Amino acid sequence: MPGPDFRYTYLAKGKYWRFRHKLTGDVALPHVRGLHWSKQPERAEFLQRYAELFEVVEKRGSAVPPSRSSFAWLVQQYRRSPEFSGLADATQLDYGRTLDLIVEELGEVRFAVATRNILREVRDGHASTVRKAHKIKQMLSRLYSWADEQDLVPAGFNPAKGIKRLKRKGGDREIVVWSDAEVELFLAGAPQHLVTPVLVALYTGQRREDVAKMTWQQFQGDVIRVRQSKTTALLDIACHGALRRHLEAIPRVGVVICTTAEGKAYTPNGLSGQVRRRVESIDGMPNNRSMHGLRYAAGSRMEEAGCTVAEIESVLGHQTFKMALKYASQRLRAKAAMAKMEAAESA
Repeated sequence: MPGPDFRYTYLAKGKYWRFRHKLTGDVALPHVRGLHWSKQPERAEFLQRYAELFEVVEKRGSAVPPSRSSFAWLVQQYRRSPEFSGLADATQLDYGRTLDLIVEELGEVRFAVATRNILREVRDGHASTVRKAHKIKQMLSRLYSWADEQDLVPAGFNPAKGIKRLKRKGGDREIVVWSDAEVELFLAGAPQHLVTPVLVALYTGQRREDVAKMTWQQFQGDVIRVRQSKTTALLDIACHGALRRHLEAIPRVGVVICTTAEGKAYTPNGLSGQVRRRVESIDGMPNNRSMHGLRYAAGSRMEEAGCTVAEIESVLGHQTFKMALKYASQRLRAKAAMAKMEAAESA
C-alpha cells in the first residue's frame, strides 16, 4: 500500500484509492482495471493526479505559515518527529487522517491553553461515529504527551487525558476469547489452509495482519521472529511444540506461512472472513469467535502457564494483556470452584 508520502489518501471498498481534503473534496484517483490496489501508486496516471491534488493542498497550506502556538504547528512538528516517522506505514496513514481532522477542527487554536471542554466539543462533534470520536481523543492525548516530552507545554499538561470514552449504542462490541473446546471443535476436520493460521495466531498471539504476512524465514525452529506491523517492534517468540510440529510437517508453498486453498497469500480481511465462515458452518460453535479472540486466548494460556506480566505484554501489548488476564482469571476461578464442588460431593 502507499507509504507515508501519500498523505490524504484512503482506500474505498478495499479497491479504489481516493484523495480527501477540505480544499479538494473527496476525489477518486485513477484506477487501472485488473491491477491490484497495492500496485496502483506505481502508475503514472495515479502519480500525476495525486501530485496535482497534493499541490493544491500544499500551496494553500504554505501561504500562511501556522503560528508556533497553534495545533496546526504542533501537528506539523509531530509529523516531522522521529516518533512519527518510526511508525509503520499503515499506522502513519491511519494516524495522518486523524491528525488532518484535528488541524481542520482546531488549526489556529492555541494548544497550550486549550481546555478540556474545547477538546470534548471536537470529540463530541463526531459522536455519531464512536470509533472516530475515540480516535480523535486518543490522538489529542498522544499529541500532548509528545508536546510534554518536547517541553512545549507545562509538565503533565494534557487536557485530553481526562476525557471519558463515549459509550457505543448497545454497548461496546465484545471480543470473545476462544475456549480450549472451541479451538478443538474448529480444528477438527478443518482444511490445512485454516488450521495453519489459527495455530499461528493461538501460539504466537499476533494480530491477523502479522499472521497473514508471516514468512517461512521468520520460523526458526524453536523461535518465531515477528516484526509487528502496528508497533514495528521486533519480537522473538518461543515456538510452542504443537505449532513447531505442525509447521515442520506441512509443505512450504511460497514465501508466507499461511496461504489460501489456492496457495496464495491471505489478506487480513480475507483471513478473517475465511475463519468466520468456518466458525459459522460448525454446529454447536458460537458465531462470535474471531481472529482477534485468538490473541486473547493466547494471552490467557500464557498467564495460566505462569508467564510474567512483562513477558505477556511484550507479545500482546498492554490493552490485549488486560483483557486476556481478565478472562484467564475468571477461567481459573471457575475451575477452582468446580474442583471444590466435586471434592465436597465426594467427601
